[in-house]
Amino acid sequence: MDDPFTINMRGSTFLSSSSLLRDLISNMVKSHCAILSQNGEFFIDRNPLIFHHVLDYYSGNEFHLPKNICPIQAQKEVDFWKIPSKDIPTCCYEVLYNDTETQYSSIENFESDLKTQVRQTVSPLLGETKKSNPLERLRYRLLEARTHPFSTWTGRIWISTSTVLTITSVVVYLLNSDKNFRIPREDLRVLPHNFTFDQIIENHKLLDLILTTREPVKSAIEILTNSLLMLELVLNFVITHQKMKFLCNFQNILEVLAGVAAFCIHYFDTNGSKMIDNDNFDDILTIIGILQSLRVIRVLRLVESTPGMKVLKLSLCESWREFALLIMVLTSFSLIFGSTIFWTELDHPDTFPNIFVSIWWALVTMTTVGYGDFYPKTTGGYFVAIFAAVFGLLLLAMPITILASNFNAFYNCYNYRKRHLLSRKMN
Repeated sequence: MDDPFTINMRGSTFLSSSSLLRDLISNMVKSHCAILSQNGEFFIDRNPLIFHHVLDYYSGNEFHLPKNICPIQAQKEVDFWKIPSKDIPTCCYEVLYNDTETQYSSIENFESDLKTQVRQTVSPLLGETKKSNPLERLRYRLLEARTHPFSTWTGRIWISTSTVLTITSVVVYLLNSDKNFRIPREDLRVLPHNFTFDQIIENHKLLDLILTTREPVKSAIEILTNSLLMLELVLNFVITHQKMKFLCNFQNILEVLAGVAAFCIHYFDTNGSKMIDNDNFDDILTIIGILQSLRVIRVLRLVESTPGMKVLKLSLCESWREFALLIMVLTSFSLIFGSTIFWTELDHPDTFPNIFVSIWWALVTMTTVGYGDFYPKTTGGYFVAIFAAVFGLLLLAMPITILASNFNAFYNCYNYRKRHLLSRKMN
């Protein structure tokens, strides 16, 4: 055993006889990370909280960490004392490699885009209001109201008005799609040879849209709300500093398409009887209707400022690898079970007409939907269906559990950050 030497860490003294530790500290003295006093004592300005565990490692024992230590601090001490990660036992992984730091950092950076938007107009808050342009001050107030809608009266009025317009637009859209809330069309034409529309059109849903139109009041409300929501979208574009990112935002693109489709539907209701002569009438109506239904996406904008929605977005982003793996595995086993059931049921031509239908059956069975439009009729087919159903249950349980775990972790970190910021303001 070598001669012991003394290590002083902020008044706490330690004795050790490890030659490896002596060499390490001697190198620290050369790099000015430690001080060698005249009495031969080494002084290191570090927190002595976990140095006992460092001494255990350099004395030939395993390196262990207490459960109540911050993982960030533990990681810094491990790096400082040159302890390799391979020498850290598995029982301490939970302490040292806790994902809370990553989750907390994600929440800290979640609103970085919004902070970037207001960064260029922060001068009015620094006492330079008189020097700034009045339009720039107005732009900043609107941007602040949009970014933090519940912190100012302007933001509260804005979010309340947007909520009323969005809900009204969605409700009117739903009512206009039901024939019970529509009125008969007065400009209905009669086709040549006295054939009416109901005699040549077999699709009753399409026929209801042709024979009826929207009530004038609901039509006017829909046009008004849709126009105001489009103006709101334009206003958001004007006040933002990241215009290219705003234009490339997928949700904004869908809202523009939904707004344009709403005006197209209005034109269709006004001139519906004239458009019946178009050969692509059914396809045009279907495309416009699908685009118009995208207006329900506007509801997401109402809840995107709430903490729960922010945490949900973070959880989904954090779980994208698991969902991508789920899609790949689900696709692979749909092909496997679909091919197997097709050849197993080959003696029954009325069950699965082709392999694509059998793959559809496998996907529906594994996702526990089970429409029942196709089903096996042989003993072998029954066993394949059992394996597909059980495997689908096990497969779907994993990403749901991961998503719930991420949501719970992010939500706890969000609440901690909120309490931390609140305590800093109070102090």
